Amino acid sequence: MNLIQWGESKIKRMTFWDMGLVKVSCILFGLILGAYISSFVRQYTCLFIILFLAGYITVIYRFLIKK
Repeated sequence: MNLIQWGESKIKRMTFWDMGLVKVSCILFGLILGAYISSFVRQYTCLFIILFLAGYITVIYRFLIKK
């Protein structure tokens, strides 16, 4: 079993609440990290927005449109 199959088997066993907790934890980690590098983030705001939109559009395409 490779790493991807192992991860998929673990994800399939997660509940709705587990996924919510993962998302909240990632958001909190991002807030803490952002507090320490805020001047760096302000310099490259446009780049981060472009990267965010590219990632978001890709996720929406894979989950909603592509079958």
